[in-house]
Amino acid sequence: MKKVLFIIVVLLASFTSCQLDNYDAPNAKIHGKIIDSETGEAIQQEILEGSRIDYIELGDFQNPPTQQMRFKTDGSYRNDLMFSGKYHIQARRGNFFILPPDTIEVKGETEYNFVTEPYIRIKNVSYAIEGREVVASFQIEQVADNPVKAIALFADINPNVSQSLRKVANIAEINTMVDPEKVFTLKMKIDPFMDIIPEGKPTFYFRVGALISGIPEAKYNYSEPEGIQIDYASLPPEEPEIAGNVIDDCESLDGWGSGGFNLSLDTDAKKGNFSIKAEGQGVVIYQKVFQPFDTRVTKENGTLALSFFVLDTSPMKSGDNSIEITSSGGPDVGELAWRFGENFEINNGWNKLELKLKDGRASGGDIDLSAVNFIRIYHTAITGPMVFKIDNIRFY
Repeated sequence: MKKVLFIIVVLLASFTSCQLDNYDAPNAKIHGKIIDSETGEAIQQEILEGSRIDYIELGDFQNPPTQQMRFKTDGSYRNDLMFSGKYHIQARRGNFFILPPDTIEVKGETEYNFVTEPYIRIKNVSYAIEGREVVASFQIEQVADNPVKAIALFADINPNVSQSLRKVANIAEINTMVDPEKVFTLKMKIDPFMDIIPEGKPTFYFRVGALISGIPEAKYNYSEPEGIQIDYASLPPEEPEIAGNVIDDCESLDGWGSGGFNLSLDTDAKKGNFSIKAEGQGVVIYQKVFQPFDTRVTKENGTLALSFFVLDTSPMKSGDNSIEITSSGGPDVGELAWRFGENFEINNGWNKLELKLKDGRASGGDIDLSAVNFIRIYHTAITGPMVFKIDNIRFY
């Protein structure tokens, strides 16, 4: 009897399964672009977590779900798994003025283009290799009324290079209204590329970006990516580092502390045998109190120099982020400070930082450059675990 019941249950389950799978397959496709209404060109997009298309299938449904598609970097989209019918559709969370939802009919092969304006147009982009740097020149047409928050140059070995997919970046926060006649230049050192592809004539892809301020969920506007072959053998010799007056050679952890990061010595060094690695997450990355140190420089002619490594800069967002020195044995008194993104930029890999003392932000009275005794590197807006390294901290 039990055997008979088991067979009946199996047959019912098989019948039910066949009934549930008896749905029509997708029978329609949709494709198109998001187009600049003035130029007729596609609006270049972000590769990861970029502009979104929301669509809702209409018909005899109760509370139909909102489904989503993403644009490709060239501003196009495609979905080959649609069902014939009417849809509400809207492009959102992008780098363009949002249009109201539209109702369209999808049947067979359907083309539907979104026609709007970008927040920013990036024009007349050109690239040149000058010395050991790639130099991008460009102009910006500000379409939105808000100030431009940042301009940027991104580079990667992937042609879909963007803010979220880049090996090297130079991001400058400008927070200003922009003259469309002004020519901007952004430079990028080639040396970090050699850490990615050590030799030969590799092709890297470059893209200029600009970000509007004051618009929630706005993304970077972009130029089209451009591939540039870099012949390492043709580059001029790298200028030797200035030895300077070394305040810490980073061969020991003595005196170094952190706020959330684990510190250790690492054999990946730019000078000597070791660098100091910080791994983890927190606000204070590095901090040390020294015996008073005579820098033997003045504020007018002096430079603080160090090698600074970041494994991946993407979790570092805008915030109160600085490198600072003082002669008070602690922060905020007798201080000079340099801000990430304002006084200097960092890329993935090793960075050669040269911070001119005259550019430092002073607070808490004048610093005594004959008795510097404190250094701190901190970042208040890290969104995930990070790996940093420092080496060869000196004044010249």
